Amino acid sequence: MKQTILHPAHEAVHAKMAEFQGWQVPQVFTAVQDEYQAVRAAAGLFDIGFLGRLEVRGPGAEALLQDLCTIDITKLPEGSCRYGLLCNTSGTLFDDPVIFHLASPRGGGRYLLTSIPMNTGKVAELLRRRGGTSIVVDDRSAVLAHLALQGPKTAALLEGMAGQGFRKLKPRAVRELPLSGIATTVARTGSTGEHVYELIVPAADAPALWEAILQAGRDAGVRPCGFAVRDILRTERGRLLYGIDIDESRTPIEAGLSSFIDFRKNFAAKEALLQMKDKGRERQLAGFALLDKGLPKTGSSIYSENREIGVVTSAVQSPALRTGIGLGYVARRYAQPGQEIEIEVREREVAARIVELPFFPKKK
Repeated sequence: MKQTILHPAHEAVHAKMAEFQGWQVPQVFTAVQDEYQAVRAAAGLFDIGFLGRLEVRGPGAEALLQDLCTIDITKLPEGSCRYGLLCNTSGTLFDDPVIFHLASPRGGGRYLLTSIPMNTGKVAELLRRRGGTSIVVDDRSAVLAHLALQGPKTAALLEGMAGQGFRKLKPRAVRELPLSGIATTVARTGSTGEHVYELIVPAADAPALWEAILQAGRDAGVRPCGFAVRDILRTERGRLLYGIDIDESRTPIEAGLSSFIDFRKNFAAKEALLQMKDKGRERQLAGFALLDKGLPKTGSSIYSENREIGVVTSAVQSPALRTGIGLGYVARRYAQPGQEIEIEVREREVAARIVELPFFPKKK
């Protein structure tokens, strides 16, 4: 099983580890509730080094990504990043990377794509096959580390460490800034609804930066956080996880990701997606809140009037809402907020209600 460069630091504080798509990741450092409160009230530091990091550069990089991605890459200026979708020509979801447009001192386009571990190899192969000789695809996953600092005190903490720049960074901005003497690619992007900074550094520098951030934020309540609380935070925001909520059997139309499709431009999956859009969808991703105790598992059935209408993909106990919440695909006619449903929980049916996403509002 693969391990991130920070694995020894996690073992040193006896973090509980878990498996995620072939990687050992920290599941919990102290207690899920404590880590949740740290993110909502102060800041939580996450090791997301298990993500794949693919650098795409060369004179044909922009044109290649423009053809493969559903968003308009020509409107992604240097020094910015955006969540996007890669679709098969049939319209199903190939991957959902965050795309960073990096500075390119040698000229030509230079981008960094993050991917979920199960997809890194297939995305790299697609880029190389379609890009030809006009681009270079460099898998930087092993030589770069990736941290995420999330919470209301993040800007003040990082500004205190660096003495510059962080409070002025707008959402989706990407900058090269020094942190504790370490050259760091800093991006204002994340999935929890809090103020989030992703920090990408050379792998060898990651342990020093990890400890520096925790030391600088100790008195402010900053904590290391694991995958369990990350799952709660992203579900409260209605953010989908590839391999759980979406995969190559799903389309962005049914997954509620149409806002990340720019039909004004040409791209490989455009015609298939236009046909799906015109035809409509049989099933639609929806959020639900349980009205009684219990928590369903992934794959649990969703019912209405004793008829199976869908399936659960994600479910967590929400500290903010003090009830079980989740995501699932249901027949379109049942996807409207307010719809009463029942969900399978340990061989019984628990009352629930379809609710509008996100569960937890984004902070400005």
